[in-house]
Amino acid sequence: MSKHQHQIENDHSHNNPFLFPFLLILVFAFIELAGGIWTQSLALLGDAWHMFSDVFALGLAMYASHHASKPHSKKHASGQSHIEITASIINAVLMVMVVIYIIIEAAHRLKTPHDVTGGYVMLIAFIGLVVNIVVAKLLHHQEDGNKNHNRRAAFLHVLGDLLGSVAALAAGAVIYFTGWLPIDPLLSIFISVLILIVTLKLIKDIWYTLHGNR
Repeated sequence: MSKHQHQIENDHSHNNPFLFPFLLILVFAFIELAGGIWTQSLALLGDAWHMFSDVFALGLAMYASHHASKPHSKKHASGQSHIEITASIINAVLMVMVVIYIIIEAAHRLKTPHDVTGGYVMLIAFIGLVVNIVVAKLLHHQEDGNKNHNRRAAFLHVLGDLLGSVAALAAGAVIYFTGWLPIDPLLSIFISVLILIVTLKLIKDIWYTLHGNR
């Protein structure tokens, strides 16, 4: 490898668009998981699991993006590398699995409500909302983000977290002021269904990309 090629790869690794979002999400995922266990909030726990799936998703997307920058990387007819498309498929399937888990757990919580500490839920959810807004803005402004399935899949995970933080914040407020516990699992189900719809759209787009039909 020439010195120039080596320099290009080093520059790309330092400018990888997923690196800072990955580190930010990783740190807060542990904070939110601890907060969800402490407050017994499904909305917080669901958002924490979303964030842990983000850690994997962003790590995979980061690797795929780095690998795609190499000269020998195999490209699909769409212009995306094969590894980026593979990463987007894995991340989309992972998102579906997380959504299904949260819906099942929410159904169980509706039958057997858990006491939730509304005030602390609001505080943790608000911090999570700020973190997710920062990460979402970083990923959304990436060049060709809408055409690159790898970046779309990673952004979708972060969008799920952002909406999860909104749900947790709203659930915490309702519980704090009214004591109505079903709002926690109900909002979790609502957000999960929204994310599932967007995820299925991404899966359809990936399918069309692979088969050349639209």
